[in-house]
Amino acid sequence: MMKNNIQRFAKYYNYYSGVKMILSIDIGSTTTKFVLMENNEIIDYKIKDLGVVIEESDVLKMVEEFKKGRNIEKTVATGYGRHKISFADKVVPEVIALGKGANYFFKDADGLIDIGGQDSKVLKLKDGQVVDFILSDKCAAGTGKFLEKCIDILNLDKELNEYSSTNYAKISSMCAVFAESEIISLLSKKIPKEEIIMGIYDSISNRIVPMVKRMKLENIVFSGGVAKNKILIQVLEKHLGKTLLIPEEPQIVCAVGACIMALEKP
Repeated sequence: MMKNNIQRFAKYYNYYSGVKMILSIDIGSTTTKFVLMENNEIIDYKIKDLGVVIEESDVLKMVEEFKKGRNIEKTVATGYGRHKISFADKVVPEVIALGKGANYFFKDADGLIDIGGQDSKVLKLKDGQVVDFILSDKCAAGTGKFLEKCIDILNLDKELNEYSSTNYAKISSMCAVFAESEIISLLSKKIPKEEIIMGIYDSISNRIVPMVKRMKLENIVFSGGVAKNKILIQVLEKHLGKTLLIPEEPQIVCAVGACIMALEKP
């Protein structure tokens, strides 16, 4: 529904090229997100897998697509690979942009969980401003990459969200390498894949929850591609004892925040 509404906005605004807009580019470790905003409204967005090694020329092609029939006043870059974009008018830190984006979608948010490809972040917010944060980037466990690696090992034959169980396989290691070895061992013992997946979700939650509790958060936004995983959301909510706030498109939170930062400052 959100995408359809945005597309209708885009068609309308294409006729008015005099309207000045902001385009943000959030270069993550696995995907690149583009968001077009004007007067605090999302006009259009795209999520692209441009590969692990981002070529500026590929990003520029996408930017040129957005520019057709539009008057883009400023381009702002954020995310893991933000410094790779030499043509950006502005570069903003990912953590600050996430806070702004969380506040855009949920005004009462006082915290955010972002599980990215390379790291996990928990932010403490006040009116969209980041007042404290914890970054977990020393080990891949608890990241999107870790989840992808586990899926590869399991060799799943259906969508990840279709696997669920009331039983959790025990994955005790907090290290990604050892956790992967545990998963292989569980498979050799004929433990059902559903139970192993639930164990993986439990392991990820066990890394995130202490970070959240340390921050003493109540209204928590969950962002990033992993926030589309409904079963993981359920496991994480069970651990937290709270209902998470999920945007309709959780992958664009950082890019939206970057646009807002560009609109706020000259």
